[in-house]
Amino acid sequence: MTPNKTVDIPAPPTSLSTIQFTLEIVHMQSTPPRTDPTEKHKWTESPVTQHKKNSMDLLSGICLIVVYFTVARVTMCSRRYVTNPNFDDKKSDVELLGEYNAKTMPGCAMFCHKECGVFGYNNYLKKCRTYKNLNTSSVSEEAGWRYMFSDLFPMDCKELHDNGQWQSGVYDIYPPGTRSLPLKAYCDMSTMGGGWTAIQKRISGSLSFKQSWSEYKNGFGTPDKNVWIGNDAINQLTKGRNSFLYVSITLVNGTTLYELYDQFSVSDETNKYQLFLGGPATGTLGDSILHTPYSWANLSGMYFTTKDRDNDWYSGHNCAAHWGGGWWFNQCHEAFLNGPWYPEYWRKPWNPTVGTTDQTSETSIRETRMMIKRH
Repeated sequence: MTPNKTVDIPAPPTSLSTIQFTLEIVHMQSTPPRTDPTEKHKWTESPVTQHKKNSMDLLSGICLIVVYFTVARVTMCSRRYVTNPNFDDKKSDVELLGEYNAKTMPGCAMFCHKECGVFGYNNYLKKCRTYKNLNTSSVSEEAGWRYMFSDLFPMDCKELHDNGQWQSGVYDIYPPGTRSLPLKAYCDMSTMGGGWTAIQKRISGSLSFKQSWSEYKNGFGTPDKNVWIGNDAINQLTKGRNSFLYVSITLVNGTTLYELYDQFSVSDETNKYQLFLGGPATGTLGDSILHTPYSWANLSGMYFTTKDRDNDWYSGHNCAAHWGGGWWFNQCHEAFLNGPWYPEYWRKPWNPTVGTTDQTSETSIRETRMMIKRH
C-alpha cells in the first residue's frame, strides 16, 4: 500500500475569520463497483491530520485525506473546499442533507458526497452537517460552526472526466471568466479517451444556424441536440492553453468520419474571434480547413463572420449571409459545418469527402460535431 502523502501546515493565524484555505479530499473509488457486500472500507488520516485533529487550527493550511478501499482496481478523484467566514457560528436547516457525529473536520468531510455542496463542522459539539447549498438568508446563530464550500467548478468536460464522470451527456461547466454561472455543455466521455467538450453539435435541421453575431457570441440551441456553445465560451475554454479539435460527421449508414487537429484556439470578441489552427491533422475525413489545395479556403487566421458582421476575405459578398450560417470564412470555404440542413442547399460541408455542389449529397449527413479537449 502506498504511504500517505502529507502537506506541511503553517502556523495558525490569530483570527479564524481571515482564513482563506483549501481542504482537499482525495477519494479512491472502485472501478468497477464492488460485488462483495461484506467488503469493508478502510480509511486513514495523514500524520499531520492526526496531530491537528483536536484543534480548529487545522483550518490554517492544507489537509490531505486518503480513503483506501480494499479493491483491486481504483481511480483517483479529488474534491476541494474553501471557507467562507460569513457563515461562522451560524446554522441552517434549509437544503440540509444530513447531520452526523464526527471527531474531526476531515472526518466530517467524508460525509459530503456527490449531492453535497457544503459541509459544516462544529468542533465544540463534534457535529457534522452536509448541505446541497447554504445562503445567508436562511441561517440562525449557533457558536462553533465552520463551513467548507465545494470548489468543484469544472472548467470543462476533461476536468469532469478526470474527476470520475464517465457517462456522456449534458453537464454544467464553468469556463474561466464565467465562474458565477454554469454553462451547460454536451460532454463526450467515450471518444478517444473521453473528456471532450462539444462546441458544436447538430442532429437535424430543426434549428437554423443562420444566426446573428450576438447569438454566435452567447451561444444558442440545446446541448444534446443542436447547439453552438458560444464564441465567448470557446475563447475562454481555449485561451492560453493547448487544445485538440475533433471534427466528426456521422452518415445515415452509421459511418462516422473524423479529423483530429493538434492545435485549436479562438481569440476574443475584440479580435473578432480569430481562429488559430495547427496540425498535424489526422483522421478519415481528410483536412479541409488547415492545409487545403486552395489558399483561399484555409481557415487558420480567419475572423468569424455572421450574416450581420462581414469579416471574411471575400470582396464579392458576405459569405455567412450568402451560404446560410456563421463560420470562419476565408473566400469562402471548402468546409462549413454550420450550413443549412437538407432539404435546403448546404454547400460543401466537408469537401471533398462529404458534400459537393450537388443538392442531394447532404442527405447522407446524420450528425456533425466539433469538440475540444485540453492537452
